[in-house]
Amino acid sequence: MPLPYRTAVAVAAVCATGVAAAADAPTVFQAPSSLETSLESVRLPGREQVGLLGVDDLIELAPGWDVGPAFYGAVSGRRGGLFTWGAEAQRRWALSARWRAVVGLYVGGGGGAGAPVGGGLMLRPHADLLFGFGGWGGGLSISQVRFPSGSIDGTQIGLVFMHDSRFAYAAPGQRSRMLDFNGRGGLGTDRADLVAGHYFHASGSARALSTVGLRLEREWSPALAVTFEADGAASGGADGYAEATVGGQALWPVIGETLRVGARAAVGIAGGGAVATGGGLIGKAALVARLQWGRNLTLGIEAGKARAFNGRLRADYVQASLGFALDEPGSCALGACRRIHEMEWGIGVQEYAHAQRKNGAVESMSAIGLEFNRWLDDHFYLGGKAYSAITGGAGAYSIGLFGLGAAWRSAGAWSVGAEALVGAAGGGGVASIGGAVAQPMFWGGYTVDRYDHLRLAAGYLKSLRGALATPVIGLTWVVEFGVP
Repeated sequence: MPLPYRTAVAVAAVCATGVAAAADAPTVFQAPSSLETSLESVRLPGREQVGLLGVDDLIELAPGWDVGPAFYGAVSGRRGGLFTWGAEAQRRWALSARWRAVVGLYVGGGGGAGAPVGGGLMLRPHADLLFGFGGWGGGLSISQVRFPSGSIDGTQIGLVFMHDSRFAYAAPGQRSRMLDFNGRGGLGTDRADLVAGHYFHASGSARALSTVGLRLEREWSPALAVTFEADGAASGGADGYAEATVGGQALWPVIGETLRVGARAAVGIAGGGAVATGGGLIGKAALVARLQWGRNLTLGIEAGKARAFNGRLRADYVQASLGFALDEPGSCALGACRRIHEMEWGIGVQEYAHAQRKNGAVESMSAIGLEFNRWLDDHFYLGGKAYSAITGGAGAYSIGLFGLGAAWRSAGAWSVGAEALVGAAGGGGVASIGGAVAQPMFWGGYTVDRYDHLRLAAGYLKSLRGALATPVIGLTWVVEFGVP
Protein backbone atom coordinates (compact mmCIF):
# COMPACT_ATOMS: atom_id res chain seq x y z
CA MET A 1 0.00 0.00 0.00
CA PRO A 2 1.32 3.50 -0.77
CA LEU A 3 0.39 4.83 2.69
CA PRO A 4 1.72 2.25 5.16
CA TYR A 5 2.85 4.90 7.64
CA ARG A 6 -0.38 6.15 9.18
CA THR A 7 -2.01 7.01 12.48
CA ALA A 8 -5.65 6.38 13.39
CA VAL A 9 -7.12 9.73 14.45
CA ALA A 10 -10.88 9.12 14.49
CA VAL A 11 -13.15 6.14 14.90
CA ALA A 12 -16.61 6.26 13.39
CA ALA A 13 -19.67 6.67 15.54
CA VAL A 14 -22.69 4.52 14.89
CA CYS A 15 -25.24 6.40 12.76
CA ALA A 16 -28.53 7.18 14.49
CA THR A 17 -30.35 4.91 12.08
CA GLY A 18 -27.55 2.41 11.67
CA VAL A 19 -27.27 -1.09 13.05
CA ALA A 20 -23.52 -1.67 12.73
CA ALA A 21 -21.56 -2.34 15.85
CA ALA A 22 -18.98 0.24 16.84
CA ALA A 23 -16.26 -2.35 16.46
CA ASP A 24 -17.16 -2.63 12.76
CA ALA A 25 -17.20 1.13 12.14
CA PRO A 26 -14.70 2.51 9.61
CA THR A 27 -11.57 4.30 10.81
CA VAL A 28 -9.97 7.46 9.48
CA PHE A 29 -6.20 7.47 9.16
CA GLN A 30 -3.84 10.39 8.76
CA ALA A 31 -0.50 10.59 7.00
CA PRO A 32 1.85 13.59 7.20
CA SER A 33 1.66 15.73 4.07
CA SER A 34 3.08 19.03 2.83
CA LEU A 35 2.48 21.65 0.17
CA GLU A 36 5.72 23.03 -1.25
CA THR A 37 6.41 25.97 -3.54
CA SER A 38 9.73 26.71 -5.20
CA LEU A 39 10.97 29.65 -7.26
CA GLU A 40 14.15 29.66 -9.35
CA SER A 41 15.65 31.30 -12.42
CA VAL A 42 16.52 28.80 -15.15
CA ARG A 43 18.96 29.68 -17.92
CA LEU A 44 17.99 28.76 -21.48
CA PRO A 45 20.38 28.77 -24.47
CA GLY A 46 21.52 32.26 -25.41
CA ARG A 47 21.71 33.33 -21.74
CA GLU A 48 17.93 33.75 -21.62
CA GLN A 49 16.50 33.61 -18.09
CA VAL A 50 13.09 32.17 -17.21
CA GLY A 51 11.52 32.34 -13.76
CA LEU A 52 10.14 28.88 -12.93
CA LEU A 53 7.49 28.34 -10.24
CA GLY A 54 7.00 24.84 -8.84
CA VAL A 55 4.19 23.42 -6.67
CA ASP A 56 4.37 19.95 -5.04
CA ASP A 57 1.61 18.24 -2.99
CA LEU A 58 3.40 15.46 -1.10
CA ILE A 59 2.29 12.61 1.18
CA GLU A 60 4.58 10.61 3.47
CA LEU A 61 4.57 6.95 2.40
CA ALA A 62 7.05 5.81 5.01
CA PRO A 63 9.09 7.72 7.62
CA GLY A 64 11.19 10.23 5.67
CA TRP A 65 9.86 9.27 2.21
CA ASP A 66 7.36 11.54 0.41
CA VAL A 67 5.68 11.27 -3.01
CA GLY A 68 3.05 13.30 -4.82
CA PRO A 69 1.96 15.23 -7.91
CA ALA A 70 3.91 18.31 -8.98
CA PHE A 71 3.61 21.18 -11.45
CA TYR A 72 6.09 23.71 -12.90
CA GLY A 73 5.42 26.81 -15.00
CA ALA A 74 7.08 30.01 -16.22
CA VAL A 75 6.30 33.22 -14.30
CA SER A 76 8.88 35.65 -15.72
CA GLY A 77 10.97 36.17 -18.86
CA ARG A 78 9.31 35.73 -22.24
CA ARG A 79 8.18 32.09 -22.14
CA GLY A 80 4.68 32.39 -20.71
CA GLY A 81 2.99 29.07 -21.46
CA LEU A 82 5.97 26.86 -20.53
CA PHE A 83 4.28 24.22 -18.32
CA THR A 84 5.14 20.73 -17.12
CA TRP A 85 3.46 18.34 -14.68
CA GLY A 86 4.39 14.97 -13.27
CA ALA A 87 5.45 13.38 -9.97
CA GLU A 88 7.94 14.28 -7.23
CA ALA A 89 9.71 11.87 -4.83
CA GLN A 90 11.70 13.06 -1.81
CA ARG A 91 13.86 11.74 1.02
CA ARG A 92 13.90 13.93 4.15
CA TRP A 93 16.11 14.03 7.24
CA ALA A 94 15.45 15.95 10.45
CA LEU A 95 18.75 17.61 11.38
CA SER A 96 17.30 19.19 14.53
CA ALA A 97 13.94 20.32 15.89
CA ARG A 98 13.75 23.04 13.22
CA TRP A 99 16.22 22.16 10.46
CA ARG A 100 15.69 19.50 7.82
CA ALA A 101 17.57 18.37 4.71
CA VAL A 102 15.81 17.13 1.57
CA VAL A 103 16.89 15.46 -1.65
CA GLY A 104 14.34 14.82 -4.38
CA LEU A 105 13.63 14.08 -8.01
CA TYR A 106 10.85 15.43 -10.22
CA VAL A 107 9.90 13.60 -13.43
CA GLY A 108 7.36 15.24 -15.71
CA GLY A 109 6.46 16.28 -19.20
CA GLY A 110 5.50 19.43 -21.05
CA GLY A 111 6.84 22.54 -22.72
CA GLY A 112 5.36 25.46 -24.61
CA ALA A 113 6.11 29.05 -25.61
CA GLY A 114 8.68 27.88 -28.14
CA ALA A 115 11.09 26.72 -25.42
CA PRO A 116 13.70 24.18 -26.63
CA VAL A 117 12.31 21.20 -24.70
CA GLY A 118 12.62 18.55 -27.43
CA GLY A 119 10.28 15.67 -26.67
CA GLY A 120 9.17 17.31 -23.42
CA LEU A 121 10.61 15.04 -20.71
CA MET A 122 11.80 17.14 -17.75
CA LEU A 123 14.04 15.93 -14.91
CA ARG A 124 14.71 18.04 -11.83
CA PRO A 125 16.98 16.53 -9.17
CA HIS A 126 17.45 18.87 -6.21
CA ALA A 127 18.77 19.24 -2.66
CA ASP A 128 17.15 21.59 -0.13
CA LEU A 129 17.97 22.97 3.32
CA LEU A 130 14.85 24.10 5.22
CA PHE A 131 14.15 25.90 8.49
CA GLY A 132 10.71 25.26 10.00
CA PHE A 133 8.52 27.23 12.40
CA GLY A 134 4.99 26.28 13.46
CA GLY A 135 4.16 24.06 10.50
CA TRP A 136 5.67 26.51 8.00
CA GLY A 137 9.18 26.57 6.62
CA GLY A 138 11.50 27.92 4.00
CA GLY A 139 15.03 27.71 2.74
CA LEU A 140 17.34 27.30 -0.23
CA SER A 141 17.31 24.73 -3.00
CA ILE A 142 20.02 23.80 -5.47
CA SER A 143 18.58 22.06 -8.52
CA GLN A 144 19.28 20.94 -12.04
CA VAL A 145 16.52 21.47 -14.63
CA ARG A 146 17.14 19.23 -17.61
CA PHE A 147 15.19 18.29 -20.74
CA PRO A 148 17.16 15.27 -22.03
CA SER A 149 15.93 15.55 -25.63
CA GLY A 150 16.05 19.36 -25.68
CA SER A 151 18.71 21.97 -25.04
CA ILE A 152 17.75 23.15 -21.54
CA ASP A 153 20.26 21.92 -18.97
CA GLY A 154 21.12 24.25 -16.13
CA THR A 155 22.00 24.26 -12.44
CA GLN A 156 20.70 27.03 -10.21
CA ILE A 157 19.95 28.08 -6.63
CA GLY A 158 16.38 28.96 -5.72
CA LEU A 159 13.96 29.48 -2.86
CA VAL A 160 11.62 26.87 -1.42
CA PHE A 161 8.67 27.29 0.96
CA MET A 162 6.54 24.59 2.60
CA HIS A 163 3.49 24.10 4.80
CA ASP A 164 2.96 20.87 6.73
CA SER A 165 -0.50 19.36 7.10
CA ARG A 166 -2.23 15.97 7.37
CA PHE A 167 -3.78 13.77 4.69
CA ALA A 168 -6.93 12.09 6.07
CA TYR A 169 -8.26 8.95 4.38
CA ALA A 170 -10.12 5.70 4.97
CA ALA A 171 -9.56 2.25 3.54
CA PRO A 172 -11.27 1.57 0.17
CA GLY A 173 -14.42 -0.47 -0.18
CA GLN A 174 -16.44 1.51 2.39
CA ARG A 175 -18.34 3.89 0.11
CA SER A 176 -21.37 5.63 1.69
CA ARG A 177 -20.59 4.46 5.22
CA MET A 178 -20.87 7.21 7.82
CA LEU A 179 -18.23 8.18 10.36
CA ASP A 180 -17.60 10.73 13.08
CA PHE A 181 -14.78 12.95 11.86
CA ASN A 182 -14.06 16.64 12.36
CA GLY A 183 -12.07 18.25 9.59
CA ARG A 184 -11.51 17.61 5.91
CA GLY A 185 -10.40 14.45 4.18
CA GLY A 186 -8.10 13.91 1.24
CA LEU A 187 -6.72 17.11 -0.26
CA GLY A 188 -9.01 19.20 1.92
CA THR A 189 -11.23 20.65 -0.82
CA ASP A 190 -14.97 21.07 -0.32
CA ARG A 191 -16.31 21.26 -3.87
CA ALA A 192 -15.37 20.93 -7.53
CA ASP A 193 -16.70 22.85 -10.55
CA LEU A 194 -16.56 22.02 -14.24
CA VAL A 195 -16.06 25.38 -15.94
CA ALA A 196 -16.43 26.71 -19.49
CA GLY A 197 -15.23 30.21 -20.32
CA HIS A 198 -14.95 32.63 -23.19
CA TYR A 199 -12.33 35.37 -23.68
CA PHE A 200 -13.55 38.14 -25.95
CA HIS A 201 -11.29 39.62 -28.62
CA ALA A 202 -8.65 41.70 -26.87
CA SER A 203 -5.11 42.98 -27.17
CA GLY A 204 -2.54 40.22 -26.99
CA SER A 205 -4.79 37.64 -28.66
CA ALA A 206 -5.47 37.33 -32.36
CA ARG A 207 -9.09 36.31 -31.77
CA ALA A 208 -11.63 35.32 -29.16
CA LEU A 209 -11.05 31.94 -27.55
CA SER A 210 -13.05 29.53 -25.38
CA THR A 211 -11.74 27.39 -22.53
CA VAL A 212 -12.79 24.40 -20.43
CA GLY A 213 -11.40 23.36 -17.08
CA LEU A 214 -11.78 22.36 -13.45
CA ARG A 215 -11.96 24.46 -10.27
CA LEU A 216 -11.53 23.23 -6.69
CA GLU A 217 -12.69 25.22 -3.66
CA ARG A 218 -11.88 25.16 0.03
CA GLU A 219 -14.10 27.15 2.39
CA TRP A 220 -12.62 29.48 4.99
CA SER A 221 -16.04 30.53 6.26
CA PRO A 222 -19.64 30.33 5.01
CA ALA A 223 -18.91 33.34 2.76
CA LEU A 224 -15.20 33.01 1.89
CA ALA A 225 -13.30 30.33 -0.06
CA VAL A 226 -9.93 29.68 -1.68
CA THR A 227 -10.05 28.51 -5.32
CA PHE A 228 -7.63 26.47 -7.44
CA GLU A 229 -8.34 26.30 -11.18
CA ALA A 230 -6.83 24.87 -14.38
CA ASP A 231 -8.18 25.63 -17.89
CA GLY A 232 -7.22 24.97 -21.51
CA ALA A 233 -8.29 26.36 -24.89
CA ALA A 234 -11.10 24.43 -26.60
CA SER A 235 -11.82 26.71 -29.57
CA GLY A 236 -10.66 29.93 -31.19
CA GLY A 237 -7.45 28.84 -32.92
CA ALA A 238 -5.40 29.09 -29.71
CA ASP A 239 -4.94 25.35 -29.11
CA GLY A 240 -2.12 24.92 -26.63
CA TYR A 241 -3.20 27.83 -24.43
CA ALA A 242 -3.51 26.88 -20.74
CA GLU A 243 -3.72 28.61 -17.40
CA ALA A 244 -3.50 27.64 -13.72
CA THR A 245 -4.62 30.08 -11.00
CA VAL A 246 -5.17 30.35 -7.26
CA GLY A 247 -7.61 32.88 -5.87
CA GLY A 248 -10.08 34.03 -3.25
CA GLN A 249 -13.85 34.13 -3.53
CA ALA A 250 -16.53 35.87 -1.45
CA LEU A 251 -20.22 34.95 -1.88
CA TRP A 252 -23.12 36.24 0.23
CA PRO A 253 -26.73 34.94 0.29
CA VAL A 254 -29.39 37.21 -1.25
CA ILE A 255 -32.31 34.75 -1.45
CA GLY A 256 -31.70 32.46 1.50
CA GLU A 257 -29.15 29.85 0.46
CA THR A 258 -30.66 29.52 -3.02
CA LEU A 259 -28.79 32.43 -4.61
CA ARG A 260 -25.41 33.86 -3.63
CA VAL A 261 -23.57 36.78 -5.25
CA GLY A 262 -20.09 38.19 -4.77
CA ALA A 263 -16.67 38.45 -6.37
CA ARG A 264 -13.56 36.42 -7.12
CA ALA A 265 -9.94 37.42 -7.74
CA ALA A 266 -7.10 35.12 -8.82
CA VAL A 267 -3.47 35.14 -9.91
CA GLY A 268 -1.54 32.44 -11.74
CA ILE A 269 0.43 31.45 -14.80
CA ALA A 270 -0.79 31.18 -18.38
CA GLY A 271 0.32 31.08 -21.99
CA GLY A 272 0.73 29.07 -25.16
CA GLY A 273 -1.42 29.13 -28.29
CA ALA A 274 0.24 32.38 -29.42
CA VAL A 275 -1.55 34.30 -26.63
CA ALA A 276 0.72 37.15 -25.51
CA THR A 277 1.08 36.52 -21.77
CA GLY A 278 4.72 37.64 -21.67
CA GLY A 279 6.51 35.88 -18.84
CA GLY A 280 3.32 34.02 -17.94
CA LEU A 281 2.02 35.75 -14.81
CA ILE A 282 -1.68 36.76 -15.07
CA GLY A 283 -4.42 38.17 -12.86
CA LYS A 284 -8.22 37.88 -13.01
CA ALA A 285 -11.07 39.69 -11.24
CA ALA A 286 -14.79 39.02 -11.68
CA LEU A 287 -18.32 39.35 -10.28
CA VAL A 288 -19.90 35.97 -9.45
CA ALA A 289 -23.41 34.56 -8.96
CA ARG A 290 -24.19 31.00 -7.80
CA LEU A 291 -27.53 29.18 -7.77
CA GLN A 292 -28.03 26.17 -5.51
CA TRP A 293 -29.58 23.32 -7.52
CA GLY A 294 -30.70 20.48 -5.32
CA ARG A 295 -28.72 19.30 -2.33
CA ASN A 296 -25.24 19.00 -3.82
CA LEU A 297 -25.24 20.74 -7.23
CA THR A 298 -24.77 24.41 -8.14
CA LEU A 299 -24.89 26.53 -11.29
CA GLY A 300 -22.58 29.53 -11.51
CA ILE A 301 -21.80 32.47 -13.76
CA GLU A 302 -19.01 35.03 -13.55
CA ALA A 303 -17.94 37.98 -15.67
CA GLY A 304 -14.71 39.91 -15.34
CA LYS A 305 -11.36 40.92 -16.74
CA ALA A 306 -8.05 39.11 -17.23
CA ARG A 307 -4.65 40.63 -17.86
CA ALA A 308 -1.03 39.58 -18.13
CA PHE A 309 1.30 41.43 -15.77
CA ASN A 310 4.18 41.65 -18.25
CA GLY A 311 2.46 40.74 -21.53
CA ARG A 312 -0.05 42.37 -23.89
CA LEU A 313 -3.04 40.20 -22.95
CA ARG A 314 -6.03 42.30 -21.85
CA ALA A 315 -9.40 40.56 -22.10
CA ASP A 316 -12.98 40.62 -20.85
CA TYR A 317 -14.31 37.14 -20.12
CA VAL A 318 -17.38 35.21 -18.99
CA GLN A 319 -17.47 31.79 -17.41
CA ALA A 320 -20.20 29.28 -16.54
CA SER A 321 -19.78 26.46 -14.03
CA LEU A 322 -21.48 23.29 -12.86
CA GLY A 323 -20.40 22.42 -9.32
CA PHE A 324 -20.86 19.53 -6.95
CA ALA A 325 -20.08 19.10 -3.25
CA LEU A 326 -17.15 16.87 -2.36
CA ASP A 327 -18.13 16.66 1.30
CA GLU A 328 -21.66 15.42 2.08
CA PRO A 329 -22.77 15.83 5.72
CA GLY A 330 -24.90 13.08 7.24
CA SER A 331 -26.91 12.45 10.42
CA CYS A 332 -25.03 10.61 13.17
CA ALA A 333 -25.68 9.98 16.82
CA LEU A 334 -22.43 11.60 17.96
CA GLY A 335 -20.45 14.60 16.74
CA ALA A 336 -19.95 15.85 13.20
CA CYS A 337 -20.62 13.26 10.52
CA ARG A 338 -19.02 12.57 7.17
CA ARG A 339 -19.88 10.14 4.40
CA ILE A 340 -17.03 8.13 2.87
CA HIS A 341 -16.51 8.67 -0.87
CA GLU A 342 -14.27 6.44 -2.97
CA MET A 343 -11.41 8.23 -4.74
CA GLU A 344 -8.61 7.12 -7.06
CA TRP A 345 -5.36 8.85 -7.93
CA GLY A 346 -3.09 7.59 -10.66
CA ILE A 347 0.11 8.31 -12.52
CA GLY A 348 0.41 6.90 -16.02
CA VAL A 349 2.03 6.91 -19.42
CA GLN A 350 0.24 6.93 -22.75
CA GLU A 351 1.42 6.10 -26.28
CA TYR A 352 -0.19 7.83 -29.27
CA ALA A 353 0.49 5.62 -32.28
CA HIS A 354 -0.23 8.06 -35.13
CA ALA A 355 -0.27 11.66 -33.91
CA GLN A 356 -0.93 13.93 -36.89
CA ARG A 357 1.07 17.16 -36.96
CA LYS A 358 0.14 20.54 -38.41
CA ASN A 359 2.87 20.19 -41.05
CA GLY A 360 1.22 17.01 -42.40
CA ALA A 361 3.60 14.54 -40.75
CA VAL A 362 2.36 11.56 -38.76
CA GLU A 363 4.54 10.44 -35.85
CA SER A 364 4.12 8.53 -32.61
CA MET A 365 4.56 10.26 -29.28
CA SER A 366 4.42 9.39 -25.58
CA ALA A 367 3.02 11.36 -22.65
CA ILE A 368 3.15 11.23 -18.86
CA GLY A 369 0.34 12.43 -16.64
CA LEU A 370 -1.96 12.32 -13.64
CA GLU A 371 -5.46 10.85 -13.26
CA PHE A 372 -8.20 11.42 -10.68
CA ASN A 373 -11.47 9.50 -10.30
CA ARG A 374 -14.37 9.99 -7.88
CA TRP A 375 -16.81 7.10 -7.63
CA LEU A 376 -20.54 7.88 -7.69
CA ASP A 377 -21.68 4.34 -6.81
CA ASP A 378 -20.37 0.79 -7.21
CA HIS A 379 -20.10 1.04 -10.99
CA PHE A 380 -19.86 4.68 -12.17
CA TYR A 381 -17.28 7.41 -11.58
CA LEU A 382 -16.35 10.92 -12.65
CA GLY A 383 -12.81 11.06 -14.06
CA GLY A 384 -10.18 13.60 -15.02
CA LYS A 385 -6.76 13.32 -16.67
CA ALA A 386 -3.88 15.69 -17.44
CA TYR A 387 -1.04 14.49 -19.70
CA SER A 388 1.97 16.11 -21.40
CA ALA A 389 4.30 14.78 -24.09
CA ILE A 390 7.73 13.35 -23.21
CA THR A 391 8.81 11.88 -26.58
CA GLY A 392 8.08 12.36 -30.27
CA GLY A 393 9.40 15.90 -30.69
CA ALA A 394 6.10 17.37 -29.40
CA GLY A 395 7.24 18.65 -26.01
CA ALA A 396 4.70 21.48 -25.83
CA TYR A 397 1.74 19.12 -26.31
CA SER A 398 -0.61 18.82 -23.31
CA ILE A 399 -4.13 17.47 -22.85
CA GLY A 400 -6.75 17.81 -20.11
CA LEU A 401 -9.81 15.53 -20.11
CA PHE A 402 -12.86 14.89 -17.92
CA GLY A 403 -15.92 12.69 -18.24
CA LEU A 404 -17.81 9.64 -17.01
CA GLY A 405 -16.54 6.09 -16.52
CA ALA A 406 -18.08 2.71 -15.69
CA ALA A 407 -16.44 -0.40 -14.22
CA TRP A 408 -17.24 -3.97 -13.30
CA ARG A 409 -15.18 -5.75 -10.65
CA SER A 410 -14.94 -9.50 -10.33
CA ALA A 411 -14.84 -11.38 -7.05
CA GLY A 412 -11.10 -11.81 -7.63
CA ALA A 413 -8.35 -9.36 -8.53
CA TRP A 414 -9.57 -8.39 -12.01
CA SER A 415 -11.79 -5.55 -13.21
CA VAL A 416 -12.78 -3.99 -16.54
CA GLY A 417 -14.12 -0.59 -17.44
CA ALA A 418 -14.84 2.04 -20.05
CA GLU A 419 -14.87 5.82 -20.03
CA ALA A 420 -15.98 8.66 -22.31
CA LEU A 421 -13.84 11.78 -21.93
CA VAL A 422 -13.80 15.22 -23.54
CA GLY A 423 -11.50 18.17 -23.03
CA ALA A 424 -8.82 20.39 -24.52
CA ALA A 425 -5.45 19.63 -26.10
CA GLY A 426 -2.81 21.42 -28.10
CA GLY A 427 0.77 22.53 -28.55
CA GLY A 428 3.86 20.81 -29.90
CA GLY A 429 2.74 21.18 -33.51
CA VAL A 430 0.04 18.51 -33.02
CA ALA A 431 -2.99 19.00 -35.28
CA SER A 432 -5.65 19.60 -32.61
CA ILE A 433 -7.03 22.76 -34.25
CA GLY A 434 -9.10 24.78 -31.77
CA GLY A 435 -8.21 22.43 -28.92
CA ALA A 436 -11.46 20.49 -28.33
CA VAL A 437 -10.92 16.70 -28.26
CA ALA A 438 -12.73 13.47 -27.34
CA GLN A 439 -11.11 10.27 -26.05
CA PRO A 440 -13.15 7.08 -25.41
CA MET A 441 -11.17 4.35 -23.61
CA PHE A 442 -11.56 0.73 -22.47
CA TRP A 443 -9.41 -0.67 -19.68
CA GLY A 444 -8.61 -3.80 -17.74
CA GLY A 445 -7.30 -3.70 -14.18
CA TYR A 446 -5.47 -5.94 -11.73
CA THR A 447 -5.59 -5.41 -7.95
CA VAL A 448 -2.08 -5.57 -6.51
CA ASP A 449 -3.24 -5.07 -2.91
CA ARG A 450 -6.08 -3.35 -1.08
CA TYR A 451 -4.98 0.13 -2.17
CA ASP A 452 -2.97 -0.37 -5.39
CA HIS A 453 -4.12 -1.30 -8.89
CA LEU A 454 -2.54 -1.52 -12.34
CA ARG A 455 -4.64 -0.66 -15.40
CA LEU A 456 -3.95 -1.19 -19.08
CA ALA A 457 -6.13 0.93 -21.34
CA ALA A 458 -6.74 1.26 -25.08
CA GLY A 459 -8.81 3.81 -26.94
CA TYR A 460 -8.89 6.55 -29.52
CA LEU A 461 -8.13 10.28 -29.44
CA LYS A 462 -9.93 12.55 -31.92
CA SER A 463 -9.72 16.30 -32.41
CA LEU A 464 -13.18 17.73 -33.04
CA ARG A 465 -11.88 20.19 -35.66
CA GLY A 466 -8.30 19.19 -36.47
CA ALA A 467 -6.70 16.23 -38.20
CA LEU A 468 -5.56 14.55 -34.99
CA ALA A 469 -7.02 11.02 -34.86
CA THR A 470 -4.91 8.30 -33.27
CA PRO A 471 -5.14 5.07 -31.28
CA VAL A 472 -4.03 5.42 -27.64
CA ILE A 473 -2.57 2.82 -25.28
CA GLY A 474 -1.96 3.62 -21.62
CA LEU A 475 -0.62 2.04 -18.43
CA THR A 476 -1.57 3.56 -15.05
CA TRP A 477 -0.69 2.85 -11.43
CA VAL A 478 -3.82 3.69 -9.43
CA VAL A 479 -4.18 4.26 -5.68
CA GLU A 480 -7.70 3.81 -4.26
CA PHE A 481 -8.86 5.14 -0.90
CA GLY A 482 -11.86 6.63 0.88
CA VAL A 483 -12.28 10.34 1.55
CA PRO A 484 -14.27 11.38 4.65
